[in-house]
Amino acid sequence: MKKRKGFTLVELIVAVLLFGIASASIAIFYASNSRRIIDSEKSARMEVAAGRAYETFKGNLMQRMYDPIGNYTQLVFDSIWETYNEGDTVFIITDSINGVLFNSTIALDSFVFDTSKTGGVDDKNLAKTFNSGSRIWATIKTVNLSDKNSADMQTVFSHHR
Repeated sequence: MKKRKGFTLVELIVAVLLFGIASASIAIFYASNSRRIIDSEKSARMEVAAGRAYETFKGNLMQRMYDPIGNYTQLVFDSIWETYNEGDTVFIITDSINGVLFNSTIALDSFVFDTSKTGGVDDKNLAKTFNSGSRIWATIKTVNLSDKNSADMQTVFSHHR
């Protein structure tokens, strides 16, 4: 019998099936990883937006308030307990990260203020301040305005000098 070169039809069908299975596996793996990458990027953007809200609000808390004459009074941090109740929204900011809009709100969960005064004026000879044992527990809720996904982050603001 003469020896023929080449592949038989059965060998070709088996090879095509194996190639198809391998290709499908790679496509499924790529698709699932792509979804995870997109979700991770969205989550990271929300965390950045929440972090920006945190830092902006924290900066506002440590600002001195003025009376109508222009004299410095207490820190904004020290006035929170006089102005707001638990559950109140105390800060709202809309931010854009890579063209995506995020809305972050900060709501008071609870707060504890050490109301014993420091015994006089502070080191800058300004108004009396509260002791550093004061804490504000808050929730930062960040919403992606394009797809309405949201994430909450619990945080604590403390009074430090």
